[in-house]
Amino acid sequence: MNMKLVQRSFLAMVFTIGMSAAAWAQDSVPAPDQRVGVDNTKLVRLTLRETILMALENNREIEIERLNVQMNEFDYRASQGFYDPALMTSLFYDRRNIPIANPLAGGANAGLLTDNLTGSATISQRLREQGGLLQASYSNDRATTQNVFNILNPQFTSTLNLTFTQPLLKNRTIDPGRRQIKLARKRLDISDSQFRQRAIEIIAQVQRAYWDLVFARRDREIKRESVELARTQLSHNERLVEVGTLAPSDIISARVELERRNDEAAASIDAIQRTENALKMLLLQPENGDLWQSELVPVEQPEIENGRVMPLIDALRLAMQNRPELEQFRIRGELNRIDEAYFRDQTRPQVDFFINYGMIGLAGAQRTETNFFAASNALLTSRVNQLSLLAGLNPLPVNNGGGALPPFLIGGSGQGLWNMLKNDFRTWRFGVNINLPLRNRTAEAQLGRAIAEGRQIEIQRQRLVQGVEVEVRNALQGVVTARSRVEAARNSRVNAELQYQSEVRKFDAGQSTSFFVLDRQNALSASRGRELRALTDYTKAAAELQRVMSTTLASNNVEVK
Repeated sequence: MNMKLVQRSFLAMVFTIGMSAAAWAQDSVPAPDQRVGVDNTKLVRLTLRETILMALENNREIEIERLNVQMNEFDYRASQGFYDPALMTSLFYDRRNIPIANPLAGGANAGLLTDNLTGSATISQRLREQGGLLQASYSNDRATTQNVFNILNPQFTSTLNLTFTQPLLKNRTIDPGRRQIKLARKRLDISDSQFRQRAIEIIAQVQRAYWDLVFARRDREIKRESVELARTQLSHNERLVEVGTLAPSDIISARVELERRNDEAAASIDAIQRTENALKMLLLQPENGDLWQSELVPVEQPEIENGRVMPLIDALRLAMQNRPELEQFRIRGELNRIDEAYFRDQTRPQVDFFINYGMIGLAGAQRTETNFFAASNALLTSRVNQLSLLAGLNPLPVNNGGGALPPFLIGGSGQGLWNMLKNDFRTWRFGVNINLPLRNRTAEAQLGRAIAEGRQIEIQRQRLVQGVEVEVRNALQGVVTARSRVEAARNSRVNAELQYQSEVRKFDAGQSTSFFVLDRQNALSASRGRELRALTDYTKAAAELQRVMSTTLASNNVEVK
């Protein structure tokens, strides 16, 4: 009686488990991936090269560095403006009525009225070689005056002066203009190097993000395959329970394992979302709405390269030749030497040789009124002539103008300009200007600071060289280790597959349990994940080696401008 009751209870439990397992199996079918802000129907397939080119075109940090280069180009052009010719002109009218107390000043009623209309132009050109300065100035003046002693009224004066100044000590080999041009050119070189460095860093980030996304998507597939294996094992257990060859508890254990794997598969979606967003951050601009809503599908898979690993000495040589940071320190050293040469030059006394050549032209209308000297002379001449007539003598000649002018001085502004161009009246002057400061602490301190900065730059460069060598050694070791890990993980996965197949055969023959089958499935899934991780780490290690040797651009056939 008790035996029959036990049998009925056992059959009822089996039926209940079977019915609930069938209903649960329908509910346990995974739903499609639910990803926030991503439409699974919009797929964008990308190769690694396409991803890199998209990043170089759209990445905001790359655009910032590109604009830095452009700004330094404008700075370089601006520095050359120091040697642009400069033209300065002026035109003014000057009227003055000043009191005078000297009858020889020529005014009337204790006042002297003058009118001047003056136009002038000066052009100057700095010379890059030896720091010379060339100036030419021209002026034309029309003057009228009440001074009766001026025979020409109005009077036109034209002058032309040519001056050349040549530094002999200070500012001869280098001056502020040449210093700024040299500095701007070197800063442009630095910005080019920084742009290339930033491009290399962005490409390395893109490579890491790309392979992380490859890993996340393949890891999801591995976990889904593990789920399917658990679901298959559950169905197999259910059939064996139905025929009475397996205990009902094995269904529960299989169900528990299936749910655990479903949980891992669901968590893998979050990893895909995060790695894809990290890649989109490098690739897309805010206005690329469609791409933000799309699912990125990397089409390349991690592979191990054939051939031997590069020798350390070759990797170090490439890094020392190509690293932009080392190039930037070299340019910083050149910038420092420019400053050092300039400040050393500023400690010298300033001795400038100059030479000036001038031409003058004069013309005007002869004044008709006479001054009081000429009037008195005319009265005296008239009285003498009257007495001469009474005495039977010849009269004296009358001179009412106070003196005769040569004909070339009579004329207007054009005559004055022509008289200047004839170069009959000219001036010469040459000499030396000396500026000798009694103390020059500012220049001496600036020179001392430049020398100290040069030593600092050299020490920093040596420290960077040490860092580069460590990075190369670590990156090369990473590649070697990753290759070994790939081989070990691959062998582990092959053996895990053999173990799982063997355990399934033993289970089917009744020589094993569901626990061991599920355990072999977990081991197989883990070995597949380790192989994928090892392959991904190898590709990332290879990308890191390219970065530390600065061969990223050449290795990916990318040219940045």
